[in-house]
Amino acid sequence: MSAFADFEKEKLAIDQFLDSGYVVVAIQENLEGALVKFSKDRSSTKYDDLHLITADARKYLTTRLLMNGQLARSV
Repeated sequence: MSAFADFEKEKLAIDQFLDSGYVVVAIQENLEGALVKFSKDRSSTKYDDLHLITADARKYLTTRLLMNGQLARSV
């Protein structure tokens, strides 16, 4: 699979989670990408995980979180 196809697949998954009302409760970066934990309710202990392997998908997630106001902007 090409890098663009990998990104498109991850972008679609991010959009599906966020458009379905999920919020990001944690992001853990490592050498193999980022593990993003989504939850319908911040107080819930049930999470849905998404492993992002492309840098473009990680940048896209950050942009979506900034646009949705879920990520504090630093000045």
